[in-house]
Amino acid sequence: MTDAQIKAAVLAQWPFFGVSSRGDIFARYVPFGPVFRWNWNQMVPMPVQGGDLVWLLQAQGEDDDPQDAAG
Repeated sequence: MTDAQIKAAVLAQWPFFGVSSRGDIFARYVPFGPVFRWNWNQMVPMPVQGGDLVWLLQAQGEDDDPQDAAG
């Protein structure tokens, strides 16, 4: 899944499984359930959900932007 598809899946509240461009694994197992993230051989619920999670993913992507380090 692309990052945009993962963000859409987070907001859609339906089950999904995807790997972001940064290599993070995200999944939702039941409709309207929490989003989980792979961490140390287990799936851990994300501390935020919905729109807040989309914002967090966006902020992490901006932090990893190599153009910011150059400028």
